[in-house]
Amino acid sequence: MVEPNNQERTPSADTFLPLSRVRTIMKSSMDTGLITNEVLFLMTKCTELFVQHLAREAFTDSFPVAKGSAVDTLKYEHLAQVVNKRKNLEFLLQIVPEKIRVHEFQEMLRLNRSGGSDDDDDSGSGSESDE
Repeated sequence: MVEPNNQERTPSADTFLPLSRVRTIMKSSMDTGLITNEVLFLMTKCTELFVQHLAREAFTDSFPVAKGSAVDTLKYEHLAQVVNKRKNLEFLLQIVPEKIRVHEFQEMLRLNRSGGSDDDDDSGSGSESDE
């Protein structure tokens, strides 16, 4: 999968993401002592492919007829929309949530406090089953 933009990179650079940063992230989130160069390279390439896939999906969902159009800026809102639409991306819901305004959030909190939280079934279901 070679794209025309990739020719701008130097021939020795195999990845767009810095390997040292990916190694640091892997060490901070995994309980491992040794990360081989092969594993590091594969994780970096997989991450790059995933980011490309996510961006491509968001772009095609947001601009279906914008091929060659002046509208070609992908924004956070587009990424959040595709994460909310796609079942296979639901693991990103807390990482890429849809933005809401402060007053909308305050209204949600007020409704949850006043009317009993119907949305939060997790906390109530445990106490009901114990009775």
